[in-house]
Amino acid sequence: MRKFALSSSAYTRFKLAQAIRHIALAGYSGIEVVADVPHGYPPALGEADRRGIRHALAQSRLAIANVNASPMTAIRDELRPSWIEPDRVLRDERVQHTLDAGQLARDIGGPTITTPGGGTLEHEKARQSAARQFRSGLKQVVAAIEKGKCPPVLIDPGPGLLIETAAQALDIVDGFKPPQVAVSFNTAHFHRAGQDIGPAIRQLKDVIRHVHIEDLSADGSEDMVVPGTGLVDFAEVFDALDAIRYQGWLTVDLSGTDVHPDDAAKQALQYLGQFDR
Repeated sequence: MRKFALSSSAYTRFKLAQAIRHIALAGYSGIEVVADVPHGYPPALGEADRRGIRHALAQSRLAIANVNASPMTAIRDELRPSWIEPDRVLRDERVQHTLDAGQLARDIGGPTITTPGGGTLEHEKARQSAARQFRSGLKQVVAAIEKGKCPPVLIDPGPGLLIETAAQALDIVDGFKPPQVAVSFNTAHFHRAGQDIGPAIRQLKDVIRHVHIEDLSADGSEDMVVPGTGLVDFAEVFDALDAIRYQGWLTVDLSGTDVHPDDAAKQALQYLGQFDR
C-alpha cells in the first residue's frame, strides 16, 4: 500500500484541526503541515497548540507525512527570505524559520521538513557564492539534527532556484551525511524545470525521502490542477518510483486549484488509487 498524504495548504480557510478531520475523512493516511500561517507558523504555536495538534491527529488516526518549511508569508514572502539573500540578516531569518519548523516537527511527530532549493538565482555568475551560502545555512540546521532537535531536512528543487535539477540537488546533498540532508521530489517543479521526470527520479534514487504530487494545467498557464487532469504523466512517475523501490510518503498538493478542497481531495485520491499496490 502506498502512503498518500494531503498538504494542509488545500485548507487555508479552515483551522488546522478542521483540516486534519477533512483530510482523514477524504481517505488519506497522512497530512503535510505547512509551517506558515494559517496552520503551522511555529512562533504562533505554544505548547497547548501543539498538544491540540497531536490530539486532533490521534482522534483522526492521521500521521504527519512532512512539515513544509518553504513558505514564509507570515513575515515576508512565499519563498523569501531565501538561503542565498545578499543580506546576512535575511539569510538568518530563513535559517531560524527552518530550525523552528524542525522543532515543530519534533513536537507533533513529523519525520522530515522541507525547504526550498536555495532561493531565486538572480545571476548565473553568482551561482558559486550562492551555493556556499546555502551550504553554510544548511550546516546550522544539520548541527540541530545531530543534537536531535530537528528531523532530516529535505531540499525541494524548483524552476528558477539555485537548485532546480536532479544533478544540482545531488551536488548539494553529497556534501552532507545521509540522511541528514536529502530531497523532496516535486512532480510539478521538475516538469516546469524541463526535467524528464522518470530519469530524474532514478538519478535521485538514493536521496528521495518525500514526494510531492502536483499537476499542472494543460492550457498553457501551468496553474496547479487536481492530479490526473493536467500535464504530468503519473504513470511514468509511479513506474520510476517502483523502479527505485520508494516506500515513503506521497503528499498531494492542491493549493491553487479552483475546486473545493473536499471534492479535489477525493478526486485526487480516486485517481491515484489506480497506481496503488
